[in-house]
Amino acid sequence: MTASASITTSPASPSSLFSLTTLLSLLFSLVILLAAILLSRHLLPPSSPRKHLILHTWHLFDFLIHTIFEGSFLYHSFSYSTLPAASSSSGDYPHPASLLTSTSSKANVFLREPNRRYGAAHSSSPTALLWQEYARADARWANTDTNIISIELLTVFIAGPLACYICYLLQQCPPHSSHHRASTTSTDNTNTTNALKNTRGDNAAKLWFLMIVLATGEIYGGFMTFAPEWLSGNANLSTGDWMHLWLYLVFFNGIWVVMPGWCLWVAWGEVSGAFKDSMERVEAEGKKGR
Repeated sequence: MTASASITTSPASPSSLFSLTTLLSLLFSLVILLAAILLSRHLLPPSSPRKHLILHTWHLFDFLIHTIFEGSFLYHSFSYSTLPAASSSSGDYPHPASLLTSTSSKANVFLREPNRRYGAAHSSSPTALLWQEYARADARWANTDTNIISIELLTVFIAGPLACYICYLLQQCPPHSSHHRASTTSTDNTNTTNALKNTRGDNAAKLWFLMIVLATGEIYGGFMTFAPEWLSGNANLSTGDWMHLWLYLVFFNGIWVVMPGWCLWVAWGEVSGAFKDSMERVEAEGKKGR
């Protein structure tokens, strides 16, 4: 690995806003979105409602972003270059490049390795350049910010696989929603076995429950990403130009608030509809028993 240019939060001049790295980063994001759309159309049955197609596309896109983009962030966070040896007598120990931001007088060293430099800022690989580009808006993503790394460990190893599993459950669910399916089972599915009905019911229950869990975690993760920065005066955020503020910070992070919020709304409709149908059947059976 080779050292790269330092990351700053100062406003960029208009001529330096768009670089080849900027364009490639945006293009790569669009390619992942297009791949999620095409794969979702291929994997879902043609009769699937538009709502399921959007949900599948979002969760597949979510899985790919968490795995490819944020997975590379974790890779660089735990990859390092060795610094020249230093001694306590030289006054340069621990090495300044190994230090984390700390409010205490005691030196805070990432992973207790004082002679190592971690983070995308110290690499020249393509994925490191991508994070150096985003770090122009939020400098924490180029270095070893322990809050960001902690959130990303959960995001990459839990949220990503969970989003992929939700895609699988969407593929297993029939085209109709769970509560609509429940209301028509007795007349339209006379040839369906009880075991198949139970399997579909279990898949639907897991689908909407896990979707609620993931969406809640996404929103909470976004809050915990920015709340510490807001409370400390936005020292690492660059808001001096429109691209860093509105494109990188607001738009790209806002997607992970709007879409999970919509997923929660859809899941609430499915869960409440299933409970209403269940109550109607119980009441109907009670009337028959009288």
